[in-house]
Amino acid sequence: MKRLATFLCLCAFVPLWLNSQSVEHLRNIEIKYKGGMKTSVKSFLFGKKNGEQVKPYALCRLGPDRLCVTDAVNGAVYIIDAEGFIKKKITRVKGIRLVSPVGVCTDDRDNLYISDSTRGGIIRFDPGYRFEGVFAAPSDSRITGIVFSNAVFYGVDTLNHRVLCFDRDGSLEFTFGKRGTGNGEFNFPTHICADNDFIYITDAMNFRVQIFDHKGAFVRVIGSWGRGGGNFSKPKGVAVDKKNRVFVTDAMFDNVQIFNREGRFLYFFGEAGHRDGEFWMPMGIMVGGDNTIWVADTYNNRLQVFTLLEDA
Repeated sequence: MKRLATFLCLCAFVPLWLNSQSVEHLRNIEIKYKGGMKTSVKSFLFGKKNGEQVKPYALCRLGPDRLCVTDAVNGAVYIIDAEGFIKKKITRVKGIRLVSPVGVCTDDRDNLYISDSTRGGIIRFDPGYRFEGVFAAPSDSRITGIVFSNAVFYGVDTLNHRVLCFDRDGSLEFTFGKRGTGNGEFNFPTHICADNDFIYITDAMNFRVQIFDHKGAFVRVIGSWGRGGGNFSKPKGVAVDKKNRVFVTDAMFDNVQIFNREGRFLYFFGEAGHRDGEFWMPMGIMVGGDNTIWVADTYNNRLQVFTLLEDA
């Protein structure tokens, strides 16, 4: 009932905006092996199938027809095709098991990067998904969200309420942020994205998204705590589109809220549930240049794909 009341409160902000712009559900993608569920030796002996039950956390595009999806719950990273079939599964790197792979991004040379928030550091793979090395990070860091922009790798250090900034070779160049509630300060930041001008960081326990320039200088805040449109309860993934609209998933409201770059709330889509267009604790989000929106619907064990209709 509490979640329903939260959703109904948000509904009061919707109709005016959805008259001019709306979101259409396109399809769901369940991550799976070709031919169905994979069967382990144990499940074979006891007559039970062992479905992957992937809980997608973050995602990024790998060329025109592949995606990389992290699963922090099960300690795995998946390379999948557009239909969700698994092409490669990564659970170990140089004999060391992944524990909590969270962030994922690529650079301008198509190298792939994964952050494991428990083990620390950023793991680099070449375009063929072969291991190349690890960006060293301070031993007390807990890197979650990562992004590459303007030749810099930004890693959100959730535990220390800051952002670590590396060069191409993995050397730490500078950091910014500290714990607090003021502008440029964080309280358990998690996710990050970037465009040509700014970087956007989910400041989770301050219930907002903060915008910075590429040198770490504060620009502005989007959102605040509350139960209405433009407010957050558990903000997670963040993405920005070609028109500078900012998309933020909220794992408590089970929706995606959309703002302009100046922080004005535009509209939202989604509600709690298991049907098309409904979410159960959504996390990562990605927006393509063709107005396609990909959402990691984590506890519904799927990705959902939408399209933004500009003049519906």
